[in-house]
Amino acid sequence: MESYFSKYDYLPKEFIDFILEKYVKKTEYKDVAGKEVEYALEKAKFNALYGMSVTNNIKDEVIFDNETGWKEVPLTNDEILNKLKYERKQGFLSFAWGVWVTAHARNNLIENVIKLDDHVIYCDTDSIKVINKGFNAEIINDYNKQVEEKIKKASEDLKIPIEKFKPKDKKGRERMLGIFEHDADYKEFITQGAKKYAYIDKKYGEIHITCSGVPKERGKSLEKFGRI
Repeated sequence: MESYFSKYDYLPKEFIDFILEKYVKKTEYKDVAGKEVEYALEKAKFNALYGMSVTNNIKDEVIFDNETGWKEVPLTNDEILNKLKYERKQGFLSFAWGVWVTAHARNNLIENVIKLDDHVIYCDTDSIKVINKGFNAEIINDYNKQVEEKIKKASEDLKIPIEKFKPKDKKGRERMLGIFEHDADYKEFITQGAKKYAYIDKKYGEIHITCSGVPKERGKSLEKFGRI
C-alpha cells in the first residue's frame, strides 16, 4: 500500500498575487472597445494557470509511422525516474493544487444543485440554470455570503487588499471571485449537454448561444432569427 499527504494551507502568496493580477486585468478589459486583444491575452493567461497545474508531462511516447500508423510506446521505469528527477527541478506547480481546485468547485456546485434539485434544468462547472417558479433565491444568497466571508478571511490572513478579489468592470460593478451572479431571465432554453446550449432572453427576445470552444460573438450569425 502507498499513502501520500500534503500540507493543508494557502497557495504561495506570490502565486495568489499573480492569479489576482490576471483576474483584475481580465475584468477591467472585458467588453472595453479597443481592448479586445488585451482581454483575450489576460483571459488566456488566467485560464492557463489551472491547466498548467494539472498537466502531466510524464507520458508514454506517441509515434507515427507511414507504414504502421500511430502507436504508443510505454516509458520504462528508468525513463519515468529520470523524468521525475527533471520535474522536481523544473516543475513550478503541483498536481495537488489543481486536484483540489476541481474538488472544491465540484463540491460547491453539487451542494447547491442538491438544495435546488426540483428546479434545476442544467448545470456545468460554474453555473446552474433553474426554473424560476418557487425557486428559493436565499439558497444562492447564503452561499454567496459564505464565499464573501472566506475571501475576506483570506484577504486578512494574506494581507492582500480585498479589492483584488473583487475588481470593478467597465461599468464600475464589483466582480467578486467565486460567487453566483444572475445571468438573465430566459424565455426559452435548450441544451445538448454541458457547455452546449442556447436561449432566448426574455427582455429583448434575442437568441444567445454557448458552445465549448466557440466565441460567444459567433452567435451573431443567428441574428436574422434573433427577434422572436
